[in-house]
Amino acid sequence: MAQAQAQEAPRTKFYVRGKTSVEPFWGLPSVTPDDLALRKIEAEATLSTCDNMFMSPDGSKAAFISTELGFVVRATETNEVLVEVANPGIQAVAWSPLATQLVTWQRPVKDSTDGNLIVWDVSNGSIIARFNQKTYTRDHWPSIQWSSDETIAARLSGSGVQVYNGRAIGAGNIGNIVLENTAKFSVAPGSIPYKIALFVPEKKGKPASVRVYPFPPNTAQSHVAFKSFYKAQDVKLKWAPNGSALIIETSTDVDTSGKSYYGETNLFFLQSDGQYDCSIPVTKQGPVHDVQWDPTSRGFVVLAGSMPANATLYDNQACPVFEFGAASRNTISWSPHGRFLCLAGFGNLPGHMDFWDRNKLKKLGSATSECATVHGWSPDSRYFATATTFPRVRVDNGFKIFKYDGIGPVVSESRGEIYDFQFRPAAAGVYPNRPATPRSKEEEATIAPPAPVRQAYRPPNSTGALAAMLRREEGTGARKLDRNKYAPVKTVGGSGVIPGMAAPVVKKPSKAEKKKKAIEAAAAKAEIEKAAAELLASVAVPAAKVVLTPEEKAKKAKAVQKKLKQIQDIKGKQANGDTLNEDQLAKLAMEVALQAELETLA
Repeated sequence: MAQAQAQEAPRTKFYVRGKTSVEPFWGLPSVTPDDLALRKIEAEATLSTCDNMFMSPDGSKAAFISTELGFVVRATETNEVLVEVANPGIQAVAWSPLATQLVTWQRPVKDSTDGNLIVWDVSNGSIIARFNQKTYTRDHWPSIQWSSDETIAARLSGSGVQVYNGRAIGAGNIGNIVLENTAKFSVAPGSIPYKIALFVPEKKGKPASVRVYPFPPNTAQSHVAFKSFYKAQDVKLKWAPNGSALIIETSTDVDTSGKSYYGETNLFFLQSDGQYDCSIPVTKQGPVHDVQWDPTSRGFVVLAGSMPANATLYDNQACPVFEFGAASRNTISWSPHGRFLCLAGFGNLPGHMDFWDRNKLKKLGSATSECATVHGWSPDSRYFATATTFPRVRVDNGFKIFKYDGIGPVVSESRGEIYDFQFRPAAAGVYPNRPATPRSKEEEATIAPPAPVRQAYRPPNSTGALAAMLRREEGTGARKLDRNKYAPVKTVGGSGVIPGMAAPVVKKPSKAEKKKKAIEAAAAKAEIEKAAAELLASVAVPAAKVVLTPEEKAKKAKAVQKKLKQIQDIKGKQANGDTLNEDQLAKLAMEVALQAELETLA
């Protein structure tokens, strides 16, 4: 049955961006008759090269960016051009969750009043809204964030966060969350009641804090969850995929303890309803290398500690439950279904990868991909790809594809220069969540035996004790953890539990109490939905068409003609070989729209 479902699912696809072209490939099949005869990947016609490419969250569309020209949006199944926009200078791009809008940022043009942070309608390439934003940093991108259903959108302001109708951002904000000195925010996944987390850094001896606000706001106009802490110049806010909780990864530029050259990192856990928060206990002291939520929101994995780092699985209450072992790893990568997990050592590490079955807590296999700079899972969770890209690594560029259990590479291609490798993602439910397939004898035979370890030179009279100790530490095995030993201390919504002691027995509520709470929760949700509908309706109604008088038409036509004359002057300069700036190129791109507007005014 699972095999039939997988065969009905669409083929996977990936893109390789090179120096002269973008190559789309149909990926390896999710299921084959014997699950071993892997067909050669099929290439499609190449596309024009670009400076960047961005897949929509559901994988239906891809945006290809050229800093000199603008962007093109294509349907990923057919490569058909859906919309093409001339807008040179784009430096950053992000999709809205439902792939209906695209937000871009480009450097501001001197003396230009047009906003450089632009929200585009993907259906027709029109501009929905423009804002002025002087600078761009990767840690604070995207500057505009939507709720999962695109009902609301939010943007950082001087005194907090402004909230907009997510489908009509250009109509103006529909609310504000006022919090002075807000440096970062994050909109939680999920639907009503929407939640937005705001971070305020340390200032004048006051601790840093993260507050979670509901939208529409509650009657008290206050936050519903709060966590304060020191040693936090910056944070990464990582929501659970269902929006139930938030991991706060704090960092400083300097480690006051002197243990690290790279600053200090800490982890905190905050439930979005404010009923629970804690400091996440790590099983080995040292820097936090990575932390990633399970896509099913069952928990998360943390890689922390001095090398070899410990990889630890936590439940959805931040309690450590399983240790994957110590190894030279700095990267966590979950398969889209949350069934398989890759723990890898990329960057300045040798590229070793371990593949695990999360449900069975069983190691499936290992592989190695040296000098990998890009990695990712196929949307069907059956393959894991790595790529060595330019300019991070200037030699031996190419990509490799491994099976979910580490067998492979089943595909390995070398290229002169490649800049990016991306699988086309897929919406939830497109591909079935298949378990690991038992290996056959033939497949076991294809697994290469581990290479013999070369014996290092040992000076006379050396015992080798230090080397043996390091090997023992590197090979620390997987094990289940004692929940009482590492249990975090509850600090909100109830009395704390001393680490190492059993939690007190909590009296279960009666059926009548449960029913009463359910009725109250349903009533509260209905009130929130009504308030949200009223807020959105206030701006969602399209404005009536304005009828212009003949004098107003003439005045507007004169202004349009003036702009068209400026465009003709710019064209003359271009014909003479003059170099045009970004503002002039942007004006040229508006010629067709201005001519159409002039015709409507005639």
